[in-house]
Amino acid sequence: MTAKDRLGQVARICFQTRLRGLLTVFLVLLICFCSWHGAQWGLARLAFSRAEEALARYDFETAFQQLEIVEYYRPQDGQALIMAAQAARRGGRPDDARECLRRYRALAGSTPEGRLQGSLQEVQAGDIETNVYELMAKADSGHPAAEQILEALTVGAVEIYHFDQAGFWIHHLLKNFPVNPVGRLIRAQMDDVLGKRDKAAALCRELLADFPNNTKAKTLLAGLLYRAQQFEESANLYGELRAENPDDLRALLGLTKCRTQMGQTEEAGLLVAELTEKFPDVSEALLEAARFAQSQDRRVEAERLLRRAVELAPNDHEVHYQLGLCLERAGKGEEAKFHLEKFKQVEADMVRLDALLKQVVESPKDPAPRLEAGRICLRNNQGDEGLRWLHGALEIAPNNAAIHGALAEYYQGIGDQNLAETHRKRAR
Repeated sequence: MTAKDRLGQVARICFQTRLRGLLTVFLVLLICFCSWHGAQWGLARLAFSRAEEALARYDFETAFQQLEIVEYYRPQDGQALIMAAQAARRGGRPDDARECLRRYRALAGSTPEGRLQGSLQEVQAGDIETNVYELMAKADSGHPAAEQILEALTVGAVEIYHFDQAGFWIHHLLKNFPVNPVGRLIRAQMDDVLGKRDKAAALCRELLADFPNNTKAKTLLAGLLYRAQQFEESANLYGELRAENPDDLRALLGLTKCRTQMGQTEEAGLLVAELTEKFPDVSEALLEAARFAQSQDRRVEAERLLRRAVELAPNDHEVHYQLGLCLERAGKGEEAKFHLEKFKQVEADMVRLDALLKQVVESPKDPAPRLEAGRICLRNNQGDEGLRWLHGALEIAPNNAAIHGALAEYYQGIGDQNLAETHRKRAR
């Protein structure tokens, strides 16, 4: 008897009566249902395991992606949601972190894990004073999240430009967790801000030796090398970043600048074309394309690109400068004068900001330079940056009337009457 004949015989037996037929169909459906759920459970378990491994090696992006898979198959898994909130927060995705925590709370209510992640989110946004004592008590007692706590305090201090506090937290973070890439990267970034670029580059190289795929460290090092005129090595790093993510603006822009500086006109031209195609409404991309057009004596094209860039970034001093020069060459003196004057005004603000930054480092407890820096940023339509400075000043002087006055004026300008009135009352 052939296999086909045996199969037919089994089918006849299974469906010999109506009852047998119904039982057979039921069993087949039950087996399919169990297999389907078993496969889902297996995929979710595999993704969860991969997320745990990714978190252990500080690969927060991969961890978040794997936890999204877990949530797809197991939407009621509270542990996966709280881990996703952690991965998103530590990976620099605050909106995703807040959303994951919101869903976790809707599912699990108020739990110690949820409250801790909520505090860490607040700290990373710069609200340090409200949470610092409770968090430090946990870290000092050997809490399992001690590394996360010190990491969040470091990030939060940098967020509001409290470099003295950031240095303190970095010291404790790396003393207890010397491999931590977040603290090591922030230390390199701080050295860069303070003008210690050789030291910053060395720290980036050490970090990349341990974490070769750390995108932020690679981007920082590429920028440092470009400013040091080491264009070939910088181009190699930007090329790697572009290969990893073809839609990364910074990588494409950095590679374009390197090729231009290296005199590789043909390659630069192709990259410029890609810039304008992929990022037609990004001022930085248009500025670089305009620079290239001017180098090729295509002034009409350069002017068109720069006018659009000014529309997109009306307070970018470099855009005004390049447009002023372009218009001057085209014989449009009066209009050129306007843009060059605007360049001088914004440039003066930038120089003043650099000076204020040094004052903040030298006198970390003085709110005055932070207040002035905040006002400069707000005057130049840099709302987020201005608020960081002002909230940093409030951390030092919570009852300072001038700071509250500046915040009231800002919130009034954007139409937030409630916050405007709150700060207006405290400014009296």
